[in-house]
Amino acid sequence: MTPLTDKAPKFTRDLPEARRKQLIEATARSLARHGMEGTTVRVVAAEAGVSPGLVRHHFAGMHDLIAETYRWTGKEVDRALRASLAAAEQTPEAQLRAFVDSSFSEPMLDTDLLGVWLTFWSLTRTDPEIHAIHGKVYAGYRRRLEELIRELAVERKLKVDARVASLAFTALLDGLWLEHCLDASTFTAREAAMIAHDWVDNLIAGRFLAGAKQALSA
Repeated sequence: MTPLTDKAPKFTRDLPEARRKQLIEATARSLARHGMEGTTVRVVAAEAGVSPGLVRHHFAGMHDLIAETYRWTGKEVDRALRASLAAAEQTPEAQLRAFVDSSFSEPMLDTDLLGVWLTFWSLTRTDPEIHAIHGKVYAGYRRRLEELIRELAVERKLKVDARVASLAFTALLDGLWLEHCLDASTFTAREAAMIAHDWVDNLIAGRFLAGAKQALSA
């Protein structure tokens, strides 16, 4: 994943798509450092080393640029996860554990990534386009986990609702990641991974939701 803190090179006579990418990366860095309120066309232009007019030439406005930055960030996170999964053994359990290890290692623990992600999350409730992008980004993430959990259930002959399990696993990973990035003194990345791996252990042992089902049937 591209580090958000890397300073972009000055523009040259590149193709329009390359210029758009540089502006998107500059926007991500600005969001990480200054938040939504401090990210303006002029700030992004200065970060990229271009004139404000060039930003307006490639994007309709800041809303358009923010939306494209969310799409790009989602793709970068997905690319990092895919690289970790590709390097792991191609079994459902190994892939799930690769998800865990990737979630609590660089570049996922980049604090600038947290700053960008929090901006997008804050806009999700009020901006329809950002809400739609958020839904698409997370749908792909959960779908991959759901497929792996379903494959694991078939392989281990487990009775598991893969959709519900993927929701639980996603919430666990996101919660641990968010809390660690907000305050790394609360627990270490290794401890976060250990908690998530324990969840996978319980899933394999057939203990996922077992307690809840017993309580509901009582």
